Amino acid sequence: MFMRTLIIGACILIAGAAAVCQQSTAAGKPVESEHIAGPHGLEGWTMNGPIPDDYNHENYPFELVIARRGKIIHRIEGGAFVWRWIFWDDGRKVAYEAGPLHFGLACNLYDLAKGRDIASFDCFHGVPDNAPPWLEALESSR
Repeated sequence: MFMRTLIIGACILIAGAAAVCQQSTAAGKPVESEHIAGPHGLEGWTMNGPIPDDYNHENYPFELVIARRGKIIHRIEGGAFVWRWIFWDDGRKVAYEAGPLHFGLACNLYDLAKGRDIASFDCFHGVPDNAPPWLEALESSR
C-alpha cells in the first residue's frame, strides 16, 4: 500500500512539474509584432520575447524579420534588441536601431541584396551632424 501511494504521489508531482514547464515554455515563446507593409511585396516585423528573470513579464524585440510575398528572406539579429526600423531606398535596404536595454544604441543600414549591414553609426549620443538621409529618416520615424 505504501509503495502504491508513493508511486501515485510521484506521478502527481511529475505531472504537475510537466504542466508548469509547458506553461512557462508557452509563455516564453516568441511573438510576432504587427506586420509592416513595404514596397514590392515586402513586409517586416519583429519577433518579441521575454528576457530571463524579467519580473515585468514584458516582451522585447530581439529579431527583425523581412519577408517578400509571405516568404522570409532575412532575419536580422538586434545585438540584443531591434528598437525601431524602416524600409529604405525603395525597399532595397532596411534602416534599424539596435542595442541593449541600457548604454548603447547603433543605427545600421542593412542591404537586402548583400544580406549584411553596409553602414553603422553610434546613435546612443544622438544623431551626428553629418548624418546620412537614411539615419535622419530612421530617427524621425519615432
